Amino acid sequence: MGKKYKKWRSLEVDPFVVDFKKIKIKSIISYPPAGNDVIECKCYINNILKNVFIKFERSKMANFDNEIKSLKLISEKGYCNKTPIVIESGKVDNKEYIVLDKLDGERLSDIFNRKITKAERKEYLIKYGRELSLIHNIPYKEFGNAMQRKINDVPKEKNDSKFDNLLMPYIKYLEDNKPKIDEYVFIHGDFHYANLLWQNKELTGILDLEYCGKGFKEQDIAWACVLRPTQYFMDNIEDIKNFLKGYLINGTFDKEKLRWCLINGYCHFYLMNMDNDEYKNKIQKLIIEIENFMFEF
Repeated sequence: MGKKYKKWRSLEVDPFVVDFKKIKIKSIISYPPAGNDVIECKCYINNILKNVFIKFERSKMANFDNEIKSLKLISEKGYCNKTPIVIESGKVDNKEYIVLDKLDGERLSDIFNRKITKAERKEYLIKYGRELSLIHNIPYKEFGNAMQRKINDVPKEKNDSKFDNLLMPYIKYLEDNKPKIDEYVFIHGDFHYANLLWQNKELTGILDLEYCGKGFKEQDIAWACVLRPTQYFMDNIEDIKNFLKGYLINGTFDKEKLRWCLINGYCHFYLMNMDNDEYKNKIQKLIIEIENFMFEF
């Protein structure tokens, strides 16, 4: 189960020449889009044919060591039963790789692409938010600090991403109200719809924990809510409310820190998509709504 993706770029490592320790690749069946090179393969493990995912380091922000250690700890301690098991890991051509067991399921983007009712949409988003609050309840002391990325800080002007007049007041707000970062919570670090799998209306798979660790929970919440250019949910305040209602089932958040993180995320994505007027208009509307949102449910 799950969508199959065609090859969309050349791999930096040929999987068929890697001397894997525990698997033997029979065929590649999917190339999921990601920052690193990810493939779904049919592989032999102890002469049994199984589907696995293999991740090869490509992104400059890759943190495979952290993902491997964290997944093993989560599995050993029983903190979450929705993360993949590490089958093996290693290095080839100075690039790290991880082989993970395949978790079945669909992404919300594919589910929402079908006709679903307003009530079903609300149900999914509440469960989406609740799952993040459960992750934030994982004991944090055994984990290292989560990686802080540039997108977590106030945007900086570049030659290809200049601030326009619409953005300037919000950049000023971000600079003047930067919150103190608390790191007393375990965070996923990249919790958004593309890293989650669903079956029968339940969230069953949580992927890509490269950036997990002790971190800033409001940033984690905001990252799940910020609208991406090709996304057609979280594009209105009602969806965000439903996500936050779900989060509040098992968690709490600081309203002003979350407001700052949301506006910061919107500004970053606005700057990364300066040629997309339709998307920029949506972001402008969302920033205004979040600016005035009282976080009342």
